[in-house]
Amino acid sequence: MRQKVVWFILGVLVGSLFVVSAYPTTDNIQYGTPELQKIVKDNYTTYLIYSANGLPLKVEDVQKVVQEFVLEKAPKAKWHVYAVPELPSDTVLAGYGIKMTKDGRVDILILATRKSASVQPLKIQNELIEWSKTAPKFMPDVVPKEKIGVPEGWEAKSVDSEGNIRVYSSESSPYWHNFGKVELRKDDPPYGKLYAQFYMWGLWNDNDPTTETFACTRDENNRGTYWVTPGIALGDNYGDYFTDDIKITHDWGVESALQGRLTLMKPAGIINEYETVTVNVGPVSYPLAIGGYKVYGDAIDPQAVWDFSIPYNGDSSHHTIEFMPASEGEVKEAVLHDGNWHSVINVKLWAKFRHKTIIGIIDSHESWAAVTWMVKVG
Repeated sequence: MRQKVVWFILGVLVGSLFVVSAYPTTDNIQYGTPELQKIVKDNYTTYLIYSANGLPLKVEDVQKVVQEFVLEKAPKAKWHVYAVPELPSDTVLAGYGIKMTKDGRVDILILATRKSASVQPLKIQNELIEWSKTAPKFMPDVVPKEKIGVPEGWEAKSVDSEGNIRVYSSESSPYWHNFGKVELRKDDPPYGKLYAQFYMWGLWNDNDPTTETFACTRDENNRGTYWVTPGIALGDNYGDYFTDDIKITHDWGVESALQGRLTLMKPAGIINEYETVTVNVGPVSYPLAIGGYKVYGDAIDPQAVWDFSIPYNGDSSHHTIEFMPASEGEVKEAVLHDGNWHSVINVKLWAKFRHKTIIGIIDSHESWAAVTWMVKVG
């Protein structure tokens, strides 16, 4: 389906009283001290993290604050999770929001921007506040139809690396548990905007003592969860740049100790122009429609990669392109359950923007942002 609508990725933006040129153009970035705003509701608590003077946040500082927050607010939860942004050298972290329930589920918003851009500090704060007004919504557990395990009358044994023996003599009904949602918004003027939103799931009660299975899937509205909007579709502070290329990566091998591997990805192969396919991964099934370009989905274990072929300066390159990939992965259970924080999957959205000047010179810019899903068991 051709994209004729410009999606304004950022939510409701409240006007600021002043503008601060916060980010120097040199590599010596001056970082701000994280300001914390805590909002307590009946069923969840929200932390908003930003810099009052508009200076960027250091990722390491925010990560430390968030780790302490999730452990403090869900002390009885067996599973603790959160997300860490990964950004290129020309991009900075402008704000971070996290909503968390007592059972450890999370809803996360990450705001990033080009480091040389002018920043309105109140705009970032207001964007976070608007986001905080909506209670987190989680997907219900999903029980697959089939059972797994050992049929009645049979017995099976397994031996782990330490020689421990486990005996199985019954079937079980595994189910998918929703950990929560991650949302990433990146402003990259004058080139364009990147947006990603995905849910993380874990497969519970699967009777497998060696691995833990996870899924990275779509949003609750059945819309494309990865959007790229070129500058030519945005106006204002953006230039006449169009989208030349897009690549989405789900990397299940981000931490070598976990021995993560890709087990399933959809869609795979070549998706032709104007083709509609049905995606089934983990707990979800939904239609996917694209128009004006092709997508090549390749399983390069432990990575799932979707690479786009977009007609140069064509119609689709001037509008928002949205896509909805999903994947499953497995990691080593013994390592994941050692009581430490671990990196389970890295989700990356990359795009190339181009602009052809009057005299024929082609100016191009590569923009990307990534998120690593962190898990601590016990």
